[in-house]
Amino acid sequence: MRQNRFVNYAANGTYATDYFTMAAKDIIGQHGKSEEPMLLVLNHLAPHAGNDDDPLQAPQETIDNFAYIQDRDRRTYAAMMSKLDDSVGAVYDSLKVNRMLDNSIIVFLSDNGGVTRGMHSNTGSNYPFRGDTQRVSNQWFHISDWLPTLASAAGITVGNSSFSDIDGIDQWEALAYGTGNPRQRLMNNLDEIFGYTSYMENGFKYINGTTLNGINDEWYGETDAFDKLPADDQYLSSVLSTTIARTGKLDEKLISYLRRHARVNCGNAIANKHCNPLVKPCLFDIINDPCEMHDISGEHPKRLREIRQHLEEYRLQAVKPRNRPHDPEADPTKFGGVWNWWRTDPTKQAKQDDEMPPPSHSLAKDTQLFVIIPIAVVGIIFVFGTLLYLSNKNLIKLCRRKKQDSSTTPSEIPTDASSPDGKVTADAAFSSKIYVISDRDLDSALNQCVA
Repeated sequence: MRQNRFVNYAANGTYATDYFTMAAKDIIGQHGKSEEPMLLVLNHLAPHAGNDDDPLQAPQETIDNFAYIQDRDRRTYAAMMSKLDDSVGAVYDSLKVNRMLDNSIIVFLSDNGGVTRGMHSNTGSNYPFRGDTQRVSNQWFHISDWLPTLASAAGITVGNSSFSDIDGIDQWEALAYGTGNPRQRLMNNLDEIFGYTSYMENGFKYINGTTLNGINDEWYGETDAFDKLPADDQYLSSVLSTTIARTGKLDEKLISYLRRHARVNCGNAIANKHCNPLVKPCLFDIINDPCEMHDISGEHPKRLREIRQHLEEYRLQAVKPRNRPHDPEADPTKFGGVWNWWRTDPTKQAKQDDEMPPPSHSLAKDTQLFVIIPIAVVGIIFVFGTLLYLSNKNLIKLCRRKKQDSSTTPSEIPTDASSPDGKVTADAAFSSKIYVISDRDLDSALNQCVA
């Protein structure tokens, strides 16, 4: 578990949803005292499948609450979602306790629908919608819209301008006051690698191409007929017991209303004009046919041409795909089980290549020690011998000078300096002291030389 660049091994063994919830509550608790603005992004792992060897995990006591679900994987996945619900309630309650709830905007969203089958499947269900993943909303909203929308709520103006270089649209007024839908186009995907496109414009949805040869192009995730699902009164009771329901003062009438209007009605559930995007593009009236049962591309050829023209404009502006093959050097087992940086920054590598490499040693380290130590000892002996030689040479010169001076003239340094009246002068005393202090040892040596 990473906390910024720090790896927290102490978190091992803690259920990830619980750990993230505790961390979010700590941040809210610390920030609540400052009364400063805050942006908290809490990205849970709970709705997603994990490693292939054990993709669905939840605490056993939570799994036991869903014993009425026969399929073991779906039972575990229900427990995962239940823990996620508990986390949302805990964060909501923490905002309330720290007096931040009334001045907060809470956005709960998922990046995609349930992966019913195939790679990373989690037994989730998008039924009665068509395909493997979908999005449910009464208002068209793209992920890029959140930046200008939340900025607008905070009093910052971005987007919705001919001078803007972002794709998002400010939808705060539409969300807060129900003033309509400012977005008329929604690009879901334009994949040039796998060759499929999904695009929505003015109530129409365009599909062309597919993945995995179309095995995920049908309707999946129907409820198991053998599962004994909770009755309406049990559902109401479970919702009313949640933190959000208690704090928001939700009653049975409001919950029943919200549930009824969230239900999707497919109308005629039999597809009379089947779509095969591998053969040709498909077009749906997504407002009146939300389950994509009836392909109307043959009835609206002009609309189909206009949409394809708009798609070509998008394609020309799109950044080229930067997909890279898997790199085995990134395997976390090579870094103590932690996802880590495994490649050198190309810019840093270029600088390193330009630098002159340090000199290399041809000898091994052990051999270098055997060579360096004798050289160092010889060097020390040489320096010591040189100093000794120079000191003896100076001493011999002083001895010769002493002999010459004693045979010709008396010493210029007085040994008993007195004034004419018999008193010792200050300068003489000072000179005498200098002579005795500074040259006592040398004078002794000189006397030995004379003797």
